[in-house]
Amino acid sequence: MDKKTTFDRVCDIIRDNAGAGDVALARETTMSDLGLDSLATVEVVVACEDEFDIQISQDAAPSTVGEFVDLVEEQLEK
Repeated sequence: MDKKTTFDRVCDIIRDNAGAGDVALARETTMSDLGLDSLATVEVVVACEDEFDIQISQDAAPSTVGEFVDLVEEQLEK
């Protein structure tokens, strides 16, 4: 079984929250491109915290997929 990368796992969470199915996501893809408002972005943050068993600062406001991945990876390194 292939182990998914952090990027792939974060993308899966974002797709689930955006109802984006099989949409291809890149690091540069913004939350607004996906139709996610600030509340939906917070829901993605919470889902990432649950998925990775981490805490992300409540001040964090990632606007792109890449920023989300960087936030998760920073917390995983702690």
